[in-house]
Amino acid sequence: MEGSGITFTLSPFFKNFNKRLIKSPKLYFYDTGLALSLLGISSPSQVYSHYLKGGIFENLIIAELTKQSLHRARQLPLYFWRDSNGNEIDGLLHKDNSLDILEIKAGKTLNSDYFKGFAYFQKLIPEMLDKQFLVYGGRESQIRKGIQVYGWQELGKILS
Repeated sequence: MEGSGITFTLSPFFKNFNKRLIKSPKLYFYDTGLALSLLGISSPSQVYSHYLKGGIFENLIIAELTKQSLHRARQLPLYFWRDSNGNEIDGLLHKDNSLDILEIKAGKTLNSDYFKGFAYFQKLIPEMLDKQFLVYGGRESQIRKGIQVYGWQELGKILS
């Protein structure tokens, strides 16, 4: 399916963090509608109550970032990070010797829990961090705790 352009994988980012890290790639669909169809989801109301709502939203955001990058004729150096304790960052954009980090949350209302992953990761490699982004299911953009928050409709601003 990857060879035919239906799916793609996101590789893990690992550096010597002195932690046990997950090193298996994550699978995403370029067409989130196809993923929904395979899950038997045929209406928006089913998505809102589905147990995979967060994963579906993450797939949408990661796929759109990847497609936007490809349309600009650029290879997106995008990775994810997760340790064996469940700490995770949904996206890491690796640039030279720095990282932009991205968290993706499906909720329409900002919640303080959305920022926990940032706080944890900032302690691991503060010298490499550059920009920090949160994309969520709402519409309001703002800066909170030094993190640029974008509503999902402003996703393109991450790559500019």
